[in-house]
Amino acid sequence: MLSNLINLLSKKETYSNSMIADKLGVGERMTRQMLHELERFGYVENIVFPCCSGRCKNYTSLCNSNSANFAGNRSSVWMLTEKGRKAAGKI
Repeated sequence: MLSNLINLLSKKETYSNSMIADKLGVGERMTRQMLHELERFGYVENIVFPCCSGRCKNYTSLCNSNSANFAGNRSSVWMLTEKGRKAAGKI
């Protein structure tokens, strides 16, 4: 299941926790646990920043105010680290 999550994140799109849960067929609580586990082992990092702070160019829906990740003028995304990208290439 963790490899499916890494593969999903390697597509360079942004997903809310609920979108990830839907795509993987698990609950949001499980999604959060998997993301935090991958973060603990260095495969992903959570980035919280003001919306459209320059990182949006790599992510198709980052500044969509309808996104569950959007709160005021802040956005949060999960990104693969270099270790995570290497793992995605082996899946």
